Parts: sequence; structure tokens; C-alpha cells
Amino acid sequence: MELIRLQKKDEVNFFIEKKKTFVPTNIRKEFIQTVTNFAYGMTFGKDGEHRSYRSGGTKKRKNGEIFCDTFQGKLAEFFVYQSLKNLGIDCSKPDLSQWNLGVWDDSDFSINGKSISVKSMAYFSNLLLLESKDLKNDGTYIPNQKQYDFFIVVRIKPDLKSIFRSNRILYSDNLELSRVNDLMTDLYFSADIPGYINLEMLQCAINDNLVLTKGSLLNGKTKMDAENYYVTSSDFLDFSDIKTKLFE
Repeated sequence: MELIRLQKKDEVNFFIEKKKTFVPTNIRKEFIQTVTNFAYGMTFGKDGEHRSYRSGGTKKRKNGEIFCDTFQGKLAEFFVYQSLKNLGIDCSKPDLSQWNLGVWDDSDFSINGKSISVKSMAYFSNLLLLESKDLKNDGTYIPNQKQYDFFIVVRIKPDLKSIFRSNRILYSDNLELSRVNDLMTDLYFSADIPGYINLEMLQCAINDNLVLTKGSLLNGKTKMDAENYYVTSSDFLDFSDIKTKLFE
């Protein structure tokens, strides 16, 4: 198996050559409030806690940034749940437990003995990034010592960080739930699944050293805060085929 490499201008600048068009589907409105409450509890509400930095990274995130990342990640799980049900696949709703630092869930979904990790990104993204310091050479995720069978990619619109930034709350550490709810009430979210990768593809990316190093620039503007393995959207497998793969 040979995966597509990013176009390399020099030792620092990397570019995505082929991109997949964002094809949105509305996310069920009832999921938005559920995920808002979860993300608030994990950040401003201090019911749980997500780490403020990425593996191998140096930038410490504020609660506003962590809220946006947590919201996007959990909303992506609910969209995968919605999409799997539409494919006729029986599965449980995403876990809403409020984890403390150092506690890692086993997998986002487990179906027919297959483990699935959901990876979220902004609607304009075309690159699956996986932090290299979290992975062994065989693709085992170090924090919970687990190998995932599939990684499903979800792209979400709008980009919540941009909205928080325009409202000058992205770098807030303290925010009332009412303020967050007022902002979220007027937002409508859509998403697509440009595809998924399997464990073999992740292992290929690791073995072939498909890496964006810390400090490198993606598309001339996005600076990597940590080293990441990558897979481009051109290599993603078609989500419509995942039912067959789950029940092989």
C-alpha cells in the first residue's frame, strides 16, 4: 500500500494537492445542546478535564479553545452515530461521561468486535492528523494501549473557533453557561464524512514516515504545534462501505 504524500516546497512548507468537496448534512438539533452541556462541563464547568496541550506540543490552550475542540470532537461522534443509524447499523449513543485528566475511554464506538475512533476537523480540512507521540510503530494508541480498527473522519461547519474568536471569547478561561447558550442557540451545524482509514493505512503512514514535523507549515499558514502523522483525504476509504467491513 502506498499513500499520497503532501506536496513539499521546502523543509518547512507542505501543501495538499487534491481536496474533497464538503458535502453537508444537517446535524440533529437535539444533539447540539447535549454536546454543549458536555463540553461546558469538561471546561468552564470543571466537571471533568481535558489536557490543555497536545502530545509533543508547547502551546497551552485556554478553556475557550478546549471547549471548541471538545464540542467539535463530541459533535462528530454524534454525527457518526446519526450516520451509522442511517446505514442500518445498530450502535449505542456516544459516551457523555466527564473524564478527569489521565483517564482515557476505550473507543468511541465498538461494533461487532471492531473498535472505531472518530476524528473531527473543520469543514475546509482535507488531512487526518494523528499526534506521533501518542502512537507506537504498530499503530497502538499509547494512552489506552489500544489498536483501533477504523478511524472515521468528520468535517463540521461552522468552525466554532472562528465564531468564538470573533466574539472575543476564544481565549477565555471563565464563561457563564448562559453566555455560551446564547451564542450556540443561533448556530446550525452541518457535517460530512469524507471517509475513513483502517489500521493498515495508519501503520503504512507510520512506516513510510508520512509526518508533519513540529513547526512545519501546512498550506502556507497552519503551523504545527506538535509532530503528526498524516493521511490525505484522497486516500480515505468510502464511508458507505464501512457496514460491509464492520461485519466481515
